[in-house]
Amino acid sequence: MTEEFIEFMKNEGISQNTYMSYASDIKLFEQYYEDSYGEKVTHLIHSDIVMYVNYLKRNQVSAHTINRKIAALKKYNLFLIEKGMQKDIVIVDKDYIKIQKSFISKKVPTVQEINRIQHFANKREKHSERDYCFLSILIYGGLRETEMVTIRLTDIKLGERFINVIGKGNKFRQVIINDIMYDAIKKYMEIREKINTDNPYLFIGQKNVKNKEPLNRNFANRLLDDYKDLCKSARLHPHIIRAFFCTNALHNAGYSIEQVANQAGHSSLNTTRGYLGGSDGNTLLNLANNL
Repeated sequence: MTEEFIEFMKNEGISQNTYMSYASDIKLFEQYYEDSYGEKVTHLIHSDIVMYVNYLKRNQVSAHTINRKIAALKKYNLFLIEKGMQKDIVIVDKDYIKIQKSFISKKVPTVQEINRIQHFANKREKHSERDYCFLSILIYGGLRETEMVTIRLTDIKLGERFINVIGKGNKFRQVIINDIMYDAIKKYMEIREKINTDNPYLFIGQKNVKNKEPLNRNFANRLLDDYKDLCKSARLHPHIIRAFFCTNALHNAGYSIEQVANQAGHSSLNTTRGYLGGSDGNTLLNLANNL
Protein backbone atom coordinates (compact mmCIF):
# COMPACT_ATOMS: atom_id res chain seq x y z
CA MET A 1 0.00 0.00 0.00
CA THR A 2 2.88 2.37 0.77
CA GLU A 3 4.28 2.13 -2.75
CA GLU A 4 0.83 2.80 -4.20
CA PHE A 5 0.45 5.83 -1.95
CA ILE A 6 3.85 7.16 -3.05
CA GLU A 7 2.90 6.66 -6.71
CA PHE A 8 -0.37 8.50 -6.06
CA MET A 9 1.58 11.46 -4.63
CA LYS A 10 4.08 11.43 -7.49
CA ASN A 11 1.22 11.69 -9.95
CA GLU A 12 0.00 14.76 -8.08
CA GLY A 13 3.35 16.44 -8.60
CA ILE A 14 4.41 16.34 -4.96
CA SER A 15 8.15 16.74 -4.39
CA GLN A 16 10.26 13.75 -3.39
CA ASN A 17 11.10 15.22 -0.01
CA THR A 18 7.41 15.78 0.77
CA TYR A 19 6.06 12.46 -0.42
CA MET A 20 8.75 10.54 1.45
CA SER A 21 7.92 12.49 4.64
CA TYR A 22 4.19 11.83 4.16
CA ALA A 23 4.79 8.12 3.56
CA SER A 24 6.83 7.94 6.77
CA ASP A 25 4.10 9.80 8.68
CA ILE A 26 1.46 7.33 7.51
CA LYS A 27 3.59 4.36 8.56
CA LEU A 28 3.88 5.83 12.06
CA PHE A 29 0.13 6.43 12.18
CA GLU A 30 -0.53 2.84 11.10
CA GLN A 31 1.77 1.58 13.86
CA TYR A 32 0.01 3.78 16.43
CA TYR A 33 -3.38 2.56 15.16
CA GLU A 34 -2.45 -1.13 15.36
CA ASP A 35 -0.92 -0.70 18.84
CA SER A 36 -4.03 1.14 20.03
CA TYR A 37 -6.82 -0.90 18.45
CA GLY A 38 -5.29 -4.25 17.51
CA GLU A 39 -6.28 -3.99 13.86
CA LYS A 40 -4.98 -2.52 10.62
CA VAL A 41 -6.13 0.76 9.12
CA THR A 42 -8.72 0.26 6.37
CA HIS A 43 -10.23 3.75 6.36
CA LEU A 44 -9.95 6.95 8.38
CA ILE A 45 -12.40 8.07 11.07
CA HIS A 46 -12.41 11.66 12.30
CA SER A 47 -12.55 10.76 15.99
CA ASP A 48 -9.45 8.58 15.54
CA ILE A 49 -7.61 11.54 14.01
CA VAL A 50 -8.57 13.76 16.96
CA MET A 51 -7.31 11.16 19.44
CA TYR A 52 -4.10 10.76 17.44
CA VAL A 53 -3.46 14.51 17.51
CA ASN A 54 -4.02 14.53 21.29
CA TYR A 55 -1.58 11.63 21.59
CA LEU A 56 1.04 13.60 19.66
CA LYS A 57 0.47 16.66 21.85
CA ARG A 58 0.91 14.59 25.02
CA ASN A 59 4.22 13.37 23.63
CA GLN A 60 5.32 16.97 23.09
CA VAL A 61 5.48 16.78 19.30
CA SER A 62 5.78 20.29 17.87
CA ALA A 63 2.78 22.02 16.30
CA HIS A 64 4.54 22.26 12.92
CA THR A 65 5.23 18.51 12.93
CA ILE A 66 1.66 17.68 13.97
CA ASN A 67 0.30 19.83 11.14
CA ARG A 68 2.54 18.03 8.66
CA LYS A 69 1.25 14.68 9.93
CA ILE A 70 -2.34 15.91 9.55
CA ALA A 71 -1.54 17.03 6.00
CA ALA A 72 -0.13 13.55 5.31
CA LEU A 73 -3.30 11.95 6.66
CA LYS A 74 -5.45 14.23 4.50
CA LYS A 75 -3.47 13.21 1.44
CA TYR A 76 -3.84 9.57 2.50
CA ASN A 77 -7.58 10.20 2.86
CA LEU A 78 -7.70 11.30 -0.79
CA PHE A 79 -5.70 8.24 -1.78
CA LEU A 80 -8.18 5.92 -0.01
CA ILE A 81 -11.05 7.65 -1.79
CA GLU A 82 -9.40 7.12 -5.17
CA LYS A 83 -8.94 3.43 -4.33
CA GLY A 84 -12.62 3.15 -3.39
CA MET A 85 -11.83 2.32 0.25
CA GLN A 86 -13.40 5.52 1.60
CA LYS A 87 -16.18 7.84 0.47
CA ASP A 88 -15.51 11.19 2.11
CA ILE A 89 -12.88 13.52 3.55
CA VAL A 90 -12.85 13.19 7.34
CA ILE A 91 -10.07 15.68 8.11
CA VAL A 92 -11.21 19.28 8.49
CA ASP A 93 -9.41 22.61 8.84
CA LYS A 94 -10.01 22.80 12.59
CA ASP A 95 -7.92 19.64 13.03
CA TYR A 96 -4.81 21.68 12.25
CA ILE A 97 -3.13 23.56 15.09
CA LYS A 98 -3.20 27.31 14.64
CA ILE A 99 0.31 28.75 14.66
CA GLN A 100 0.92 32.45 15.11
CA LYS A 101 2.91 33.64 12.10
CA SER A 102 6.05 35.54 12.96
CA PHE A 103 7.46 38.37 10.92
CA ILE A 104 10.74 38.45 12.86
CA SER A 105 13.41 38.64 10.23
CA LYS A 106 15.84 35.87 9.50
CA LYS A 107 19.49 36.66 10.00
CA VAL A 108 20.51 36.43 6.37
CA PRO A 109 23.99 36.83 4.89
CA THR A 110 25.12 40.32 3.93
CA VAL A 111 25.76 41.29 0.32
CA GLN A 112 29.48 41.35 1.17
CA GLU A 113 29.36 37.76 2.44
CA ILE A 114 27.49 36.64 -0.67
CA ASN A 115 30.11 38.36 -2.82
CA ARG A 116 32.87 36.52 -0.94
CA ILE A 117 31.14 33.19 -1.57
CA GLN A 118 30.92 33.88 -5.29
CA HIS A 119 34.49 35.18 -5.42
CA PHE A 120 35.94 32.01 -3.93
CA ALA A 121 33.66 29.78 -6.02
CA ASN A 122 35.25 31.36 -9.08
CA LYS A 123 38.70 30.40 -7.78
CA ARG A 124 37.99 26.70 -7.23
CA GLU A 125 40.47 24.39 -8.91
CA LYS A 126 37.77 22.05 -10.19
CA HIS A 127 34.30 22.79 -11.57
CA SER A 128 34.61 26.51 -10.86
CA GLU A 129 32.33 27.49 -13.78
CA ARG A 130 29.66 24.98 -12.79
CA ASP A 131 29.73 25.83 -9.08
CA TYR A 132 29.76 29.59 -9.70
CA CYS A 133 26.82 29.20 -12.09
CA PHE A 134 24.92 27.04 -9.60
CA LEU A 135 25.46 29.52 -6.79
CA SER A 136 24.55 32.50 -8.97
CA ILE A 137 21.19 31.01 -9.94
CA LEU A 138 20.56 29.86 -6.37
CA ILE A 139 21.37 33.30 -4.94
CA TYR A 140 19.75 35.59 -7.51
CA GLY A 141 17.05 33.28 -8.86
CA GLY A 142 15.64 32.17 -5.52
CA LEU A 143 15.14 28.55 -6.60
CA ARG A 144 14.61 25.62 -4.24
CA GLU A 145 17.19 22.80 -4.08
CA THR A 146 15.07 20.41 -6.16
CA GLU A 147 14.29 23.11 -8.70
CA MET A 148 18.01 23.84 -9.07
CA VAL A 149 19.14 20.32 -9.87
CA THR A 150 16.21 19.67 -12.24
CA ILE A 151 16.87 22.64 -14.52
CA ARG A 152 17.14 21.24 -18.04
CA LEU A 153 19.22 22.71 -20.84
CA THR A 154 15.99 23.49 -22.68
CA ASP A 155 14.73 25.48 -19.69
CA ILE A 156 17.47 28.09 -20.12
CA LYS A 157 16.34 30.95 -22.36
CA LEU A 158 19.49 33.05 -22.27
CA GLY A 159 18.49 35.37 -25.10
CA GLU A 160 15.11 36.10 -23.52
CA ARG A 161 16.69 36.28 -20.05
CA PHE A 162 14.55 33.80 -18.15
CA ILE A 163 14.58 30.21 -16.88
CA ASN A 164 11.52 27.97 -17.05
CA VAL A 165 10.95 26.38 -13.65
CA ILE A 166 8.51 23.69 -12.52
CA GLY A 167 8.04 24.21 -8.79
CA LYS A 168 5.97 22.76 -5.98
CA GLY A 169 2.67 21.25 -7.09
CA ASN A 170 3.89 21.23 -10.71
CA LYS A 171 3.43 25.01 -10.84
CA PHE A 172 5.20 26.69 -13.74
CA ARG A 173 6.98 30.01 -13.46
CA GLN A 174 9.65 31.98 -15.29
CA VAL A 175 12.61 33.23 -13.29
CA ILE A 176 14.38 36.36 -14.52
CA ILE A 177 18.08 36.06 -15.40
CA ASN A 178 19.97 39.08 -14.06
CA ASP A 179 23.40 40.19 -15.29
CA ILE A 180 25.34 38.08 -12.75
CA MET A 181 23.32 34.97 -13.63
CA TYR A 182 23.67 35.72 -17.37
CA ASP A 183 27.47 35.85 -17.29
CA ALA A 184 27.70 32.77 -15.05
CA ILE A 185 25.35 30.70 -17.24
CA LYS A 186 27.08 31.77 -20.46
CA LYS A 187 30.54 30.79 -19.17
CA TYR A 188 29.33 27.47 -17.78
CA MET A 189 27.43 26.62 -20.97
CA GLU A 190 30.68 26.94 -22.93
CA ILE A 191 32.20 24.29 -20.64
CA ARG A 192 28.97 22.25 -20.52
CA GLU A 193 28.89 21.91 -24.33
CA LYS A 194 32.27 20.18 -24.27
CA ILE A 195 31.12 17.47 -21.84
CA ASN A 196 30.44 14.18 -23.62
CA THR A 197 27.04 13.30 -22.16
CA ASP A 198 23.42 12.79 -23.18
CA ASN A 199 22.20 14.05 -19.82
CA PRO A 200 19.47 16.68 -20.44
CA TYR A 201 20.01 18.50 -17.13
CA LEU A 202 22.03 21.69 -16.87
CA PHE A 203 24.25 20.70 -13.96
CA ILE A 204 26.51 17.71 -14.44
CA GLY A 205 28.66 15.96 -11.87
CA GLN A 206 30.74 12.82 -11.74
CA LYS A 207 27.76 10.66 -10.68
CA ASN A 208 25.33 11.70 -13.40
CA VAL A 209 27.58 12.36 -16.41
CA LYS A 210 26.90 8.86 -17.75
CA ASN A 211 23.15 8.75 -17.16
CA LYS A 212 20.11 10.97 -17.67
CA GLU A 213 19.41 11.69 -14.00
CA PRO A 214 19.72 15.06 -12.23
CA LEU A 215 22.20 15.69 -9.45
CA ASN A 216 21.02 14.76 -5.96
CA ARG A 217 19.04 17.61 -4.35
CA ASN A 218 21.58 17.60 -1.50
CA PHE A 219 24.20 18.94 -3.91
CA ALA A 220 23.19 22.49 -2.92
CA ASN A 221 23.83 21.77 0.77
CA ARG A 222 27.17 20.11 0.06
CA LEU A 223 28.30 23.00 -2.12
CA LEU A 224 27.26 25.66 0.39
CA ASP A 225 29.04 23.70 3.11
CA ASP A 226 32.33 24.56 1.42
CA TYR A 227 31.69 28.24 2.05
CA LYS A 228 30.13 28.25 5.49
CA ASP A 229 33.22 29.79 7.10
CA LEU A 230 32.91 32.79 4.76
CA CYS A 231 29.43 33.57 6.01
CA LYS A 232 29.48 34.44 9.71
CA SER A 233 25.95 35.79 10.09
CA ALA A 234 24.00 32.61 9.37
CA ARG A 235 24.17 28.86 9.12
CA LEU A 236 24.61 28.53 5.37
CA HIS A 237 21.98 26.39 3.64
CA PRO A 238 19.59 26.77 0.67
CA HIS A 239 16.70 27.98 2.83
CA ILE A 240 18.69 30.92 4.17
CA ILE A 241 19.89 31.72 0.64
CA ARG A 242 16.24 31.97 -0.43
CA ALA A 243 15.76 34.38 2.47
CA PHE A 244 18.66 36.42 1.11
CA PHE A 245 17.10 36.37 -2.36
CA CYS A 246 13.72 37.62 -1.11
CA THR A 247 15.30 40.33 1.05
CA ASN A 248 17.77 41.47 -1.62
CA ALA A 249 15.14 41.48 -4.37
CA LEU A 250 12.76 43.60 -2.29
CA HIS A 251 15.25 46.09 -0.82
CA ASN A 252 18.05 46.28 -3.41
CA ALA A 253 16.72 45.06 -6.77
CA GLY A 254 13.53 47.13 -6.71
CA TYR A 255 11.09 44.22 -6.83
CA SER A 256 7.59 44.58 -5.40
CA ILE A 257 6.45 42.05 -2.78
CA GLU A 258 4.24 40.46 -5.47
CA GLN A 259 7.19 40.11 -7.86
CA VAL A 260 9.34 38.55 -5.13
CA ALA A 261 6.57 36.04 -4.36
CA ASN A 262 6.24 35.16 -8.04
CA GLN A 263 9.99 34.70 -8.55
CA ALA A 264 10.30 32.56 -5.40
CA GLY A 265 7.28 30.43 -6.34
CA HIS A 266 5.23 31.41 -3.28
CA SER A 267 1.45 31.16 -3.57
CA SER A 268 0.97 33.43 -0.54
CA LEU A 269 2.49 36.82 0.24
CA ASN A 270 2.62 35.77 3.90
CA THR A 271 5.04 33.03 2.93
CA THR A 272 7.23 35.61 1.22
CA ARG A 273 7.11 37.93 4.23
CA GLY A 274 8.28 35.03 6.38
CA TYR A 275 11.44 34.89 4.27
CA LEU A 276 12.30 38.56 4.66
CA GLY A 277 15.30 39.34 6.78
CA GLY A 278 18.02 41.79 7.51
CA SER A 279 21.75 41.24 7.72
CA ASP A 280 21.74 42.70 11.23
CA GLY A 281 18.98 40.39 12.40
CA ASN A 282 16.62 43.28 13.27
CA THR A 283 12.89 42.82 12.94
CA LEU A 284 11.11 43.84 9.74
CA LEU A 285 7.74 43.78 11.48
CA ASN A 286 6.88 47.39 10.63
CA LEU A 287 7.85 46.92 7.00
CA ALA A 288 5.84 43.70 6.69
CA ASN A 289 2.77 45.32 8.21
CA ASN A 290 2.94 48.13 5.67
CA LEU A 291 3.23 45.92 2.60
